[in-house]
Amino acid sequence: MEERREIPPEIQEKLLILQQLQAEAESIQKKIFEIEIAESELDKTIETLEYFEGLEDGVDALMNLGAGVFAYVDVKESKKMLVDVGAGVVIEREVKEVIELLKKRKEKVGKGKEQYVQLLERIYSQAQQIQKEIAEMSKSQK
Repeated sequence: MEERREIPPEIQEKLLILQQLQAEAESIQKKIFEIEIAESELDKTIETLEYFEGLEDGVDALMNLGAGVFAYVDVKESKKMLVDVGAGVVIEREVKEVIELLKKRKEKVGKGKEQYVQLLERIYSQAQQIQKEIAEMSKSQK
């Protein structure tokens, strides 16, 4: 019969840290994915506003009412938009201004994403270092 060896406490501790790093990395990856969705939404909105900016008159459009239901609407004023600036406050702005505002938002979102990516890289680096330490400890146990 084969004898089972106990895992030394030092290795158990390193394995626990490795599991914590993995959980943290998964959480950060989820945040990065959410940021990418937000960036995509901003891109689509900017593209739509640039289309509106090029129109001379109003336009027929579909409005999403939610839950997969859409309504046909006639957009008579396509040169001004209402923008939520936070805290439930909505202001009217020219399309050009809204496009610039959204581009700035996208830039901020992109910087946040960069920070998460850098953090994720540091976590991966830490995890690799701990894996090396575990391997070395395992070799010395034999």
